[in-house]
Amino acid sequence: MAGSPERKWTTLRKIAPTPEPSPAEEPSISSEIAVAHVEPTEEESEGPASILIAHSVASTTRLIRETLESFTEARVYTTADPLRAFELALQRRYTLFFLAMQVGELSGPMLYELISKAYASERGPRLLPPGVVFVREKDDPKLPDALTRDVRVKDVLSKPIRIERLLESVRGVLEVKDPTARG
Repeated sequence: MAGSPERKWTTLRKIAPTPEPSPAEEPSISSEIAVAHVEPTEEESEGPASILIAHSVASTTRLIRETLESFTEARVYTTADPLRAFELALQRRYTLFFLAMQVGELSGPMLYELISKAYASERGPRLLPPGVVFVREKDDPKLPDALTRDVRVKDVLSKPIRIERLLESVRGVLEVKDPTARG
C-alpha cells in the first residue's frame, strides 16, 4: 500500500509465555494482544472527524451511526466487542466516543478509563482523550455523579434515543448540518 502510514506494534500484555520468534517469523497475535499505533495522516488530521461507537445492540448502533453520517461529516466506526473498541481507540485519533454503559463484559465507564490511561501513557506529546457520550439502556444503573460532572463526558443518552437529543449531544464537538438545506 503506497502512502500508508508505517505501523509500530506495541504489546499491551502477554497472555501466555511464548518462545522468541525467529527473525523470519512474525510475532503471533494469538499469544499476545498487540495494537498498532498509527500516526494520523494529513487526510485524517484535516479531514472529517472520526467517531467510535461501542455498543452491543445493533439497532442502537445503527441509529447512532446513520444519524451521525446523515447530519455531520464524521466518519463513524462501530464495534460490539470491548477489546476491539480499545484497539480501535488506539489505532486512530477519534473526536468522540459513544459507549454503552455495558460493552460486553466490560462497563463503558471502565472502557473509557482504560482508553484515557492508554492515551496518557503514550510516548511523545501527552494526548488528551476525546469526549464521550454514554448510552444507557432502561435497566442500566445511573452514571456516578463524579463521572457526570467530568468535562470529558459530553452527555448521557437514555433509551429510547431521540435523534434531536443525539444531535444536541454532539453539537459542541461536531458541526451539525441543517437537513433542510440543499447543497
